[in-house]
Amino acid sequence: MWVLLLCLLVMTPCCQAMKLAGQWYWQDDPDCAGVWRPFQTPGQPPFAKGTQYLWLQTTLPEEPIHDATLLLNVTGQNFEIWLDDQKIYSYGDMEQGPMSYGQRWHLVDLPLDYEGRTLRIHTRSGNPFCLGNFGTIQLDSSVTQMATILRRDIPYIANIPLGIFMIFIMMMYYMSPTAPKSLYTQIILFMISFVLWMMCVLNTKQLFLDMPVFWWFLLRINAYLLPILANLIIYRVIDRKYRRGTWQVVMAFSALFLLALFGELLGFNGLDACAGSFYIMLPVLEGLVAYWTIRSAVRGNYYCRAMLLPLTGMLIAGTLDGMFGHFYWLPESGSLLPYGTFTIGIFVLYIVRQQVRRERSLAVRAAGLADAMAEAVARSETDRLTHCYNRNRMDSVLAAEISRHRGEKDAFSLIMLDIDFFKRINDNYGHDAGDEVLASFAGLIRDNIKKSDVFVRWGGEEFILVCRGCSRDEAQLVAERLRRQVAYSDIFPRQRITCSIGVASWQGTGDSAADLLKRVDTALYTAKRNGRNMVCCAPENVGLSS
Repeated sequence: MWVLLLCLLVMTPCCQAMKLAGQWYWQDDPDCAGVWRPFQTPGQPPFAKGTQYLWLQTTLPEEPIHDATLLLNVTGQNFEIWLDDQKIYSYGDMEQGPMSYGQRWHLVDLPLDYEGRTLRIHTRSGNPFCLGNFGTIQLDSSVTQMATILRRDIPYIANIPLGIFMIFIMMMYYMSPTAPKSLYTQIILFMISFVLWMMCVLNTKQLFLDMPVFWWFLLRINAYLLPILANLIIYRVIDRKYRRGTWQVVMAFSALFLLALFGELLGFNGLDACAGSFYIMLPVLEGLVAYWTIRSAVRGNYYCRAMLLPLTGMLIAGTLDGMFGHFYWLPESGSLLPYGTFTIGIFVLYIVRQQVRRERSLAVRAAGLADAMAEAVARSETDRLTHCYNRNRMDSVLAAEISRHRGEKDAFSLIMLDIDFFKRINDNYGHDAGDEVLASFAGLIRDNIKKSDVFVRWGGEEFILVCRGCSRDEAQLVAERLRRQVAYSDIFPRQRITCSIGVASWQGTGDSAADLLKRVDTALYTAKRNGRNMVCCAPENVGLSS
């Protein structure tokens, strides 16, 4: 498809269709018995108010064309095509009844002897803005005519996928918890409306869904909605000083849109009747918004700086396309507006860039908060002097071990250590010396245990070691090794340091944290009572809760 469209684009200079450049005439007699009067095309004849039927006439060129075909792009009309007195094509009902609306192109095959004959078009419409208005009537071969239809769609076919891609990008970032939801919603709604507008303008849509009434109303509605949605985006980002004026512009376009819809519902062709006012308001009001956006950008508003190019580009393109198409300033309607997708892409890229920066900044801040929280938790669970855990940590570790091994006997053990005659060190050498002994003792024990074990300062000169996955007998061996390490180390040069140790293990069902701590404390007391510098184990199944 893309290769075909590219070839058609390259072939454009050599396959231009022939315009019907002869003089056009018109009359409003239903039986075609009136006086033929000339008028200029493109445009409408100067018919009287209330007219619903017109005859248009011109003479076909003398030059023969192989497979000659007429291409007509018709809006809001039923019509018949005659060659001299022979009807060769009709569309819709020419009798009184429901009117035919919508925009549709038609390919009409001409007979072989068409050269120099009179072409007449009998048309009927209840819309005075459409009656007798045939924006495109050209003569050429059927292949060239189809190429013309496809070639005019190239700007839209090229930009619709880009618009859809930007919608998906904005929807993806909309899901971020840090996204400015209201701004992203406005951008998504605007892009959806813009993509729908481009789809409605496509000529090739008729090949897939031939519903001219539906496409025509959708096209008109989105044309009115586009400036409303665009200005709502600007309202979200512009400086507070200019928001009131921007909101008034939104209200002005909204009021015109509602008036057009109301007129359409009452049968006054409101969407077309208000189109002239719309295209006059567009450059005036949007010019004001552009001025306010520039002032905000100069004052340092980065969103408004990113908006300048799409706002200016869409304003110029939309105004020119509308003026050329509605007021017939040029023979054919312009097609600049679809290229506004590229300028919108610049603003979307800026939005995405700002979102990435915001998320990165929040991630850094969150990481800093997490580190600070972890540090605070560590401080709350750590003894400042010995760098061991304190009772806060002991409670959580013991609860976790019991929960994990509630019914298992000897699943873990506790070792309680007490520095012998510690009070004498404080009395004889001072509390600084006592602190030195505590820190050195804790460091020695910590260097001789497994990383999975939890070492806690229980209080004063008492310490508890939680030995995970260690039975009572294994814990007794660990305790004996630690006792020797302390006894034969040079913790405090001025006095030999020893310790007494108690050992108790978890007894499974029926045991409790309180019972376990009581047993290990009793074992420690036994070691101290029996001469200190020794290890005592609590008997199994003693002191369990009933």
